[in-house]
Amino acid sequence: MAGKNVIGLDIGTSSIKLAHLKQTKKGTHLLHFDSIMLPPDTIRDGQVMHAPNLSDRIQEIFKLNKVRHRKAAVSLSGHSVIIKKISLPEMTEDELEDSIQWEAEQYIPFDIKDVFVDAEIVNPNAGQGQMDVLLVAAKKAIIEELSEVVRDARVDPQIVDVDAFALYNAFELSYDVPLDDTIALINVGAATININVIAGGLSAFTRDITIGGNMLTEEISKQFAVPWEEAEHMKTSSETTLSMSGVLREVQRISHRISDNLVSEIQRSLDFFAATSMNARISTIYLCGGAALQTGLVSALETRIGAEVKALNPFNNLIIDPKKFDASSLQRFAPVAAVSIGLARRAKGER
Repeated sequence: MAGKNVIGLDIGTSSIKLAHLKQTKKGTHLLHFDSIMLPPDTIRDGQVMHAPNLSDRIQEIFKLNKVRHRKAAVSLSGHSVIIKKISLPEMTEDELEDSIQWEAEQYIPFDIKDVFVDAEIVNPNAGQGQMDVLLVAAKKAIIEELSEVVRDARVDPQIVDVDAFALYNAFELSYDVPLDDTIALINVGAATININVIAGGLSAFTRDITIGGNMLTEEISKQFAVPWEEAEHMKTSSETTLSMSGVLREVQRISHRISDNLVSEIQRSLDFFAATSMNARISTIYLCGGAALQTGLVSALETRIGAEVKALNPFNNLIIDPKKFDASSLQRFAPVAAVSIGLARRAKGER
């Protein structure tokens, strides 16, 4: 670690998740974790639509949990981020840092002046004098907008990461990363699906798909002519004022149909990976995200992808004080906690 752990602040479309970890000789301790809902349309299509609402909720989650530490890691996903694995002539990290701006221009569909660019050597000896490099580019305007909102909440955004990489960090903390198998980490959020395929212990393929669990909420709202909040309630609870026997069957039918649509998009991305990779067969999918428990999603993934599907539980390997955290509450939060836990592994002073 380069310094003291920062707060992991996962700002999603529908909620904010906060995580704080501490590394000791005994292991990694969970100091804080919480989730707080955002008002509808605070964030839409990756854009902050109501900055004051977002800043207020960030302040609220810090205050509710009495978190004094104010240095945070946040993350991006979706169209504002480009991630590509590229081949370059072998060079040192210093040489790569000096040349990455002009090397990146041919791979990025944005004006190079409008993006922040970073790169990491993932295979220094790929053969024939080449090395494999993971190139990441993010729009400056999006980073600056998010950073300003976080600073307005009196929090210092020291690190801006990418959701797909935070997923890997969370997985690595709680599981043994397989070196011989190819696995997929899939986070199904409200508006975005993050995919990170791990082969040989490294990220081999990442993709963000800009659809998610909100598709189900929208369809329930439309079919039953109810407000968004009521549709969310119907999606996640069996307690409504409606006649439940018929309503539950209809909600489940809609959920199966939407799950099939989501899996079709996931399968399209994994088929693209398979067509471009030697390690194409995915043995296991680790699934997380607020929409991960959607009716029909797991069975559709197992049937269509042909891989075992397991829940990604980012609390698996953490040291958790039972006096501070209720075990059953944490387990309910587990599906949505991965990105924030991955971010909370980061430390001050890291890139």
